[in-house]
Amino acid sequence: MAKLRKITVVSQRVPYPPNKGEKLRTYHQIEFLTQLGYCVDVLCLGENTQDSADAKELGKKLDISVTVFPLPHKIKRYSWALLHRQAISVGAFYSSALQKEVNACLINGCDALLLSASSLGYYVFNAANYDDRTCALFMDMMDVDSDKWRQYAESSSFPMRVVYRRESKRIKRLEARANKEFEDTFLIAKEETRLFEKTVSAFKPVKVLGNGLDFSAFFPAPTPANDTNFLFTGVMDYKPNVDAVMWFVEHCWPIIKQSLPGATFTVGGMNPTKEIQQLSERDKAIEVTGFVDDMLPFFHKATAFVAPFRLARGVQNKVLQAAACKLPVITTSMGAEGISYASENTMYIANEESSFIDACVDCVKKTDTAQQLADNAYNALHSTYSWNQQLQPLKQALEKI
Repeated sequence: MAKLRKITVVSQRVPYPPNKGEKLRTYHQIEFLTQLGYCVDVLCLGENTQDSADAKELGKKLDISVTVFPLPHKIKRYSWALLHRQAISVGAFYSSALQKEVNACLINGCDALLLSASSLGYYVFNAANYDDRTCALFMDMMDVDSDKWRQYAESSSFPMRVVYRRESKRIKRLEARANKEFEDTFLIAKEETRLFEKTVSAFKPVKVLGNGLDFSAFFPAPTPANDTNFLFTGVMDYKPNVDAVMWFVEHCWPIIKQSLPGATFTVGGMNPTKEIQQLSERDKAIEVTGFVDDMLPFFHKATAFVAPFRLARGVQNKVLQAAACKLPVITTSMGAEGISYASENTMYIANEESSFIDACVDCVKKTDTAQQLADNAYNALHSTYSWNQQLQPLKQALEKI
């Protein structure tokens, strides 16, 4: 096949603005492809007028075509998934109009189709033109979603345990089939590829396609923070984020405050659950921001960043952002997973309550050590985590078709 010129990207959501995990990742992939000279069309799903406005802005910014397909009501989508014996996350992002468009793309509609999530594989496998396709197929799974649902099942009680197990089983089928039949599949880190080969499929190697960082958006504060403030950021209705914050507040925060009486804790990010919102009512030293236009000022006023993850996998963008701001990071092994420079020389890594508490206190009381770790992480991040560096495997995969 001649060099690819037209690539169609299918995304669960409008990948703009790049202010949360999957949006940020897909946006930078699209930007990278346009910089390489490819003609890029984006097909995405939307639920409201803001999605349509964001799509219009994305199209203007990158000079590309962006088409939004409205999603039916949630009840209709979830009912469809159950009726068709599909994963709930397939139904959550299913549109019959987008199905028709994907079907048309498969035969002479583009040179390559890039899907931004494993659940979107259903659109391709369900297409009438699938067996006669003329375009190359690529899937960015990012994380091993089937394992995420397995983790949810293990940490939940009936009936959600049954729901999550069902989801894990059905998503695993899509992941395995994509690995077998697509030209290439991608995951965010080497640890994810090992997990995939062990628990999903070893039919052929999955390639690592990492996340980078926009260093113009995240950079050190001009002056050090005056007060003791611990920061966590993320979409605050996402189960791993909620679990991390609640574990920290319930098991670590009371003892940290005893050692550091003036300390505050900021939970920054959109869509806080009721459980998260109530934290600031229970404790005046905890601030829950909700949505903010720019998270950088919160990084700049923080003393340290906490990432006490116990669920899910994959590279945590928030940890990279903290490192870019030269903040000391206190995290669990899961929060450090997939970050190439993660070690005891670049961050505090603690999995038990007592060690996590000690790390938070030491970070404030032993400032020289904390700053040295932050400096080491900052230097390592800048040497390896530009988007151009991280996205080279995508470029190489497309050039081989």
